Amino acid sequence: MRKLVIILLIALFTSCSFVSEDEGEHEKAELPDIILENSTYTLGQSGERPVYIESTRMTLYSKDNLAVVEDISFISYDEEGNPSVEGSAGHAEIDTDSKKMKLSGSVRLRATDGDMMIEAESLTFDSENDEIEADGDVSVSSEDGSFRGTGFRGDLREEMYSFQTIEEGVFEL
Repeated sequence: MRKLVIILLIALFTSCSFVSEDEGEHEKAELPDIILENSTYTLGQSGERPVYIESTRMTLYSKDNLAVVEDISFISYDEEGNPSVEGSAGHAEIDTDSKKMKLSGSVRLRATDGDMMIEAESLTFDSENDEIEADGDVSVSSEDGSFRGTGFRGDLREEMYSFQTIEEGVFEL
């Protein structure tokens, strides 16, 4: 009986951490606040230009201002109520405070001004500032032409876009 009490006391006072050879000591992983299946979510508040998100699965971690989303599609509207940006991806990590979306897995993003379509395996979309960054391969097509390259940066409001390297492209005048 005494051994059982000692074992129970040891179990009660043991911490929930583990040691990895590479990374040192870590605390127990944070559990999500809520997991939503086949959900609709609004990123932003009234008075702003929110992004409306649909997904098959959304996991929210409010302590970290993080939403992890699977099979995401999203849309935002301009001041007149017309679609301004819409897109889709297989996976997203969204900072719900800064409204930055790290998208991956067959990413497609369409800006209605200039009818621009951006396709990449991964990119970051800052929905608050309408800015896009993608380090890997990116294909961009619009009414002005089409380009394929790496290191894409775009400002949808100013309609300014650049590639670090362009592999091929056609510009129509």
